[in-house]
Amino acid sequence: MNARVDVWVFGAIILAVGPVGAQTTPLPRTEAGIVEWDAAIVRRAAAMIPSPAQWNRSDAGSCTAAKTVSLRCALQRSIDLAVGRANGPVPSASSVPAPLSDCQFSNVGGREEGNCGPFFDESTVFSIARATDITTGRWRSDAKPNEVWSGRMTNAGAPVLQRARRLVDSIAPGKYKNARLVEFNNDSTVSFGKLQEYFRTLEEHVRKLTPADLAAAADEVEIELYAGGAGVIRTYNGWYAVSGFSSKGSTVHFQVDTAKQIAPNALDREIIMRADALLSSDAVWNRADNRQCDAAARTWSIYCALEHATREVTGGFHHRRPALELVRVIVEDRTKDRDYSHRLMDYNNDASTRLADVRTLFAAALARMR
Repeated sequence: MNARVDVWVFGAIILAVGPVGAQTTPLPRTEAGIVEWDAAIVRRAAAMIPSPAQWNRSDAGSCTAAKTVSLRCALQRSIDLAVGRANGPVPSASSVPAPLSDCQFSNVGGREEGNCGPFFDESTVFSIARATDITTGRWRSDAKPNEVWSGRMTNAGAPVLQRARRLVDSIAPGKYKNARLVEFNNDSTVSFGKLQEYFRTLEEHVRKLTPADLAAAADEVEIELYAGGAGVIRTYNGWYAVSGFSSKGSTVHFQVDTAKQIAPNALDREIIMRADALLSSDAVWNRADNRQCDAAARTWSIYCALEHATREVTGGFHHRRPALELVRVIVEDRTKDRDYSHRLMDYNNDASTRLADVRTLFAAALARMR
């Protein structure tokens, strides 16, 4: 969700924010708690640049170990410290399995709110309630869930960077067009006094975050449960196994295995087969995908064929369903030397991709499901 930066350490900064790795405030457990938590992030970032001598006036794009720090790096480093990433983001590839995320929620205004500790390397606050049914398509063909919960998950650190960029826009409308925090930081007309004022104003803006602001920045989440409190949580980052789910009184408790995504099942196999049948010829292949799929369309891109097939097979759609994730993995393996922003769309639109490649793409996905 957020751009990550490399790590730097400076003695005076450590004195300002406490021991490396220390969390000055616990991870927020409610949506309302995000506001104060974010305000503390801004104060911590400001403390990292206590004097002009410690301000890096030439942010070159990476936050390397140095004696000075830029505006952008101060904000990101402050978020990392708040989440408990004293040494920066956790590498995506690690020989050490990630522990189960332990999720503990309590009732807030008729909804269950809480966190699972750092989740996807972020400070995620969940807000969920019981639901009557899954809206994004059946997971299994052999059973229906005993319970369904749905709601939202909010990266508590995201509003800080969002408001930081908007504040730059309000200070100098249209002046900084690309990396706004970097360009503002490097602007020779921005004095240290203006930087200090920027941090004060940013904290004020963060404190004005409303419940509607937080809801608008959230991602949808669904949890389906079967016998023994086991099930699946569907998130923007994939589908993961849930275990030990219990709901007692005003509390909810469960674990999530974020080390690996749920494997494709029989319905996922049907989805791939149906998508393959839809893209039967060049005449029905949409070579200009924009990931906007019209239900009445009679031509399909790779992505839209998978979406259409998912709706036909399961009655709903989720863009991180295991079938789609597997196809993305195969595309990524095939195109490691290409700079794609959206793997399925860019591969579909790539002039070098042929219908034969699409055929083998789906065939490879089916082969991996055996």
